[in-house]
Amino acid sequence: QAVEGVYWSMVDAAQAALMSLGQLPPSPEKIPMMLTEHLVQTGKVKPELVQTYKSMLSLHKSISHNQSQQVRGADIDLWQQRAERFILEMTRVIDNVIEEKK
Repeated sequence: QAVEGVYWSMVDAAQAALMSLGQLPPSPEKIPMMLTEHLVQTGKVKPELVQTYKSMLSLHKSISHNQSQQVRGADIDLWQQRAERFILEMTRVIDNVIEEKK
């Protein structure tokens, strides 16, 4: 459940950032491509941010397909920290887009 919450917080943050740029919210699987196209290639975020999302997507898939059944508490803590940084970056992007529109 903890990984599920972290996963959806990252999905929601990424979709919000992309919507602030006028994009339709993509499915979770399409987010890496759209983040790369609209944020990395335009210099708004670093590629490592997309890699963090891809890693979470992979972990979420492995759990939902019963390939992984347990995640250590320390790993959950690490993912929560990564998600917080990811969300902060997506918030920064949204703030910058709003500021540019003024």
